[in-house]
Amino acid sequence: MNFPLYIAKRYLKSKSGNNIINIVTLLACLGVIAGTMALFIVLSVFSGIKDFSLDVLESNTPDIRISPKQGKTFLLDAKLNAILTNSPDKITYTKVIEERAFFKKDDKEEIAYIKGVDSLFNYVTPVDSLIILGEWFAPNSTNTCVVSYRLSRQLDLNVYTDRLNTYVPKAGKGYISNPKNAFRAILPQVIGVVTSPNQEDSKYTYIPLSLSQELLGKKDNEISYIDVKATQLNRTIAYLKKELPDFNIAKSEEINSSFYKILNSEKLIAYLVSLLVVMMVLSNTSGTIIMVIVDKKNNIKTLINMGATLKKVRRIFALYGFLLNVVGMCIGLVLGIVLIYLQITYELIMITPTIAYPVSFEWQNVWVVCLTIVIFGALASLLASGRISKRFVN
Repeated sequence: MNFPLYIAKRYLKSKSGNNIINIVTLLACLGVIAGTMALFIVLSVFSGIKDFSLDVLESNTPDIRISPKQGKTFLLDAKLNAILTNSPDKITYTKVIEERAFFKKDDKEEIAYIKGVDSLFNYVTPVDSLIILGEWFAPNSTNTCVVSYRLSRQLDLNVYTDRLNTYVPKAGKGYISNPKNAFRAILPQVIGVVTSPNQEDSKYTYIPLSLSQELLGKKDNEISYIDVKATQLNRTIAYLKKELPDFNIAKSEEINSSFYKILNSEKLIAYLVSLLVVMMVLSNTSGTIIMVIVDKKNNIKTLINMGATLKKVRRIFALYGFLLNVVGMCIGLVLGIVLIYLQITYELIMITPTIAYPVSFEWQNVWVVCLTIVIFGALASLLASGRISKRFVN
């Protein structure tokens, strides 16, 4: 067996004649256990929050979005329709038109967006699952709308009883001579209220596609973008990018890029904050190693007299600290995994009576914790063992 490793293991297993050293060593190990648990649980919690948010986001985000590189709208002609129909993998697509609009009810006014959708919209992006009041409009509806919760509160809208005055400016050039003729208007019946965790989606009012084209003065085949539900995402994206070079082909992560960036940034910040705690814990381990070095001063002199080099003696205590951190890390990981498993299985902590606090077990988090403890623990051990000098053993 490697000599420094053998001695380090002996020091770790054996009790010191000084009870204070034993207590400090135990506290250092408990600190590493607590730090490891904290780091793993924090990462698991943010993984759970990310998974929960993405699950909810799937209800109003398509797999793929096809939008024009230039202009706000385009025509869904026979060629484009044939490309979509002849996709090598099964896809379902929905036509959408989107535009800013002015909404009014009595003396209350608000600017938001209309989103005209066809009958396949909820199959591609099941927004109807997010309805909290009323219902989604039927495929043959011509003058109905579903509003966001935010807009319903701001305009004080009531389902089934209120109509929503909706205005958009007419396209054209020059000065407006008569303000009454400057806008196109519709008066759809409010039949539903939808809520979404995505702030971007809280600005939409959904209306039938034909009604939106009438409001905006668009052609029957003129739309803003196409949302696609795909069975083979990567192959479908590759196919669409090849066949539609003049269009932007974006997958869900790109459509909600800001949302994904926020989620990843939050997890990174949480990791860095937890890392500070872990580093403080590992600095205590360095102090423990130094105390053990002082306690083992006579043993060190004996090893030197027996022919051990100063480098090997330093390696003994570096390995001692490393093993101490690894033992604490293993125990902390096991306890952390058990706690996460209990939360996933038995829902011990609840946000609401029906929603458990989201956590998720990921092997990636295990490796991140292991690498963090091993790397910073090794650095702390090396720094502490470096205190052993010729002057100290003389």
